[in-house]
Amino acid sequence: MNVVDVFELAGAVLVSMGGSGLILFAFSSWLGKVWASRILAKETNKLASQLEATKRELDVIKETTLRFKNDKIITYRIVIDVIARILATLDSFEGGRLHADDAATRFDEFNEQRIRVYGYLAMLAPQSVMDAQDNLMDYLLKISNNNATYEWEKVREMALAALNAIRADIGINDTPIEYHGDL
Repeated sequence: MNVVDVFELAGAVLVSMGGSGLILFAFSSWLGKVWASRILAKETNKLASQLEATKRELDVIKETTLRFKNDKIITYRIVIDVIARILATLDSFEGGRLHADDAATRFDEFNEQRIRVYGYLAMLAPQSVMDAQDNLMDYLLKISNNNATYEWEKVREMALAALNAIRADIGINDTPIEYHGDL
């Protein structure tokens, strides 16, 4: 074997190795892409499932929060209705438009309603609302039991304090409302 034959043989070996190397490289590249696609599809499906589960959980939290907020608003409306009725009774009685027997009946109704309202508030309201409600109700009870005199300005001040605590709790506005009228 001469030098030319050696070089031809070495060249043939290199060419054959290079061709198979090129084929091997192309095959491994294709196989890597197939595996990557399958792994990506599997991970994408898993992430989509997790995203859907998270979305369902968020929907439940949203619905629960909205229901709780609505319950608070309904309860606060009941409180306002009870307060409005007793204040109307006090105004009528103090103005001489309501007979004492009728006023006593309404005060008894108020006492029953205020106990019910307290239970409703105790389930939903924060302490700031409870404190403002207690101050107003205590004063109204003192008036109805003739242990305090009816002073509209004082009642209005306590009622506004209760309303402002309610407004802050349900997120309407943290800025307190004030009375700017003449009475």
